[in-house]
Amino acid sequence: MKIGILIDGGAIARWQLDALRTVADGNSLVVFDCTNHRPQPRRAAHAAYYALNLLTIRNPQTRTAPIPADLPVSETVRFQAEKEGAWERLPDDVLDRIGDLKLDVVVKFGMGLLRVPPSERIGCPILSYHHGDPRRFRGRPAGFYELLSGESQVGQIVQILSNALDAGKVVAYAETKAYPHSYRKTLVEAFRRSPLLLRTAIDNALAGRTLPVEPEGRNFRLPPNALVARFCAGIAGRKIERAAYGGLFEKSWKVARAVVDPGWTPGNGAPMPEESRWQLFPLPSRYRFLADPFFETEGSVLAEAMRRDGRGEIARLHDGAATPLPIAGGHISYPATVHWAGRHFMVPEMADWSAPRLFELNGDQVIDGGELDVEGRPRLLDPTPYAAEDAVFLFANRLDEGEGVLRLWVAESPFGEFKEHSASPVRISPSGSRMGGSLLRREGQLFRFGQDLRGRYGDGLIAFRIEEISATAYRETECGEIRFANRRGPHTLNFRGDTALFDYYDERLSPLAGVRRLHQRLTAKSR
Repeated sequence: MKIGILIDGGAIARWQLDALRTVADGNSLVVFDCTNHRPQPRRAAHAAYYALNLLTIRNPQTRTAPIPADLPVSETVRFQAEKEGAWERLPDDVLDRIGDLKLDVVVKFGMGLLRVPPSERIGCPILSYHHGDPRRFRGRPAGFYELLSGESQVGQIVQILSNALDAGKVVAYAETKAYPHSYRKTLVEAFRRSPLLLRTAIDNALAGRTLPVEPEGRNFRLPPNALVARFCAGIAGRKIERAAYGGLFEKSWKVARAVVDPGWTPGNGAPMPEESRWQLFPLPSRYRFLADPFFETEGSVLAEAMRRDGRGEIARLHDGAATPLPIAGGHISYPATVHWAGRHFMVPEMADWSAPRLFELNGDQVIDGGELDVEGRPRLLDPTPYAAEDAVFLFANRLDEGEGVLRLWVAESPFGEFKEHSASPVRISPSGSRMGGSLLRREGQLFRFGQDLRGRYGDGLIAFRIEEISATAYRETECGEIRFANRRGPHTLNFRGDTALFDYYDERLSPLAGVRRLHQRLTAKSR
């Protein structure tokens, strides 16, 4: 495949380079370098925004550098753009060259507002990124108006460029978390994730597939000084609120079970059982809390048990007792279980100190089966295996990417090599990308639970109906939310028949909350 790249002054941003690396293998890149692009003149009315820009929008992800020699660039064409007011045009010789090269697609990483030439003139679509959901937020600057409006996430799209601002057909879509206390962190997260869209965008554009994301939002412009001042005051206030919460409040996690009503499914809108029907697991005195519950064998449950020293271990809950499993190492949590070929296994999270390992559960015995053979040996957050008839799937987040990108691997057995699925990543969003329990087959349908991380951690799940899962295909559809009326949660949800097993939390005031958080962070760094 031949991919054209439009840039300015021989340089691209780091996030743009990361995007190119996702499509570089086996393909050829042709660089079209505009040498006379000039930013629009700055105005005093936007002086506060330019100051904010220096501290936030200019970050490691947007820092520019020349295109490195290791990218497969077959040709570089330098040109001067033609000017048409605030818009720019590609000159005829560049259009001719694009046509002669028979490029499959052009990706716009540079220039300003670009007049799109007729498709028959160049023979391929021009793709462009926009950091914002065009259904509500068109224009610029990225993330600013989302935070000002109290949004919990920022949209990311790749569109087929049109002559209307941020109004092209969308060929890839994702979401990233909006951090109400930090504009810089919000933007870094957005630019870190958007490179993952390019491969999907090109595939969809060439196949003629577009997404139902209509550009109906307001076309925003650079904010005036007074609006920036209001924006910064809001950020400062939320920083103070966050610091106060972290220093004085902590979550008190608990594990319970309850029987759901007949016919309950995650997608039919039926509520979870009322609190009066919950059966609470007792908390042993040596632990601060219990969380992440999974069914083990008949009559027993596995859960993360947080010790008084701030390190988690896996405990077997049975007949009112909690027995720690004999697993050496550091902090361990989320004891996801899977049944395969008549045997019972567990793949817990140990991302702080190890790649995921497979443990066989045989009565009271816990047999270490060694490290899972996952391609690239990544550290994984909440690894969740699912055994189908002819394959074993593994859902997880890579520690280096964080909890907003859900990846999928597949192997022939738990002992085989887990290779990344062709549809991976299967979701990029703070809403539902971190696993919240094992897959559930119920009423003839297969469901996945993902944590809703748009707001408070652990406060609810998003349910997805899996439409197709095989070694070569994966499709899911969001079908509902699962929350409690008077408690925070659930954070992890599992089923055995009609019995739901889940965790939830209360927020309690504690003068030692900040000390304990600091101790946990320092301990994690030392592992």
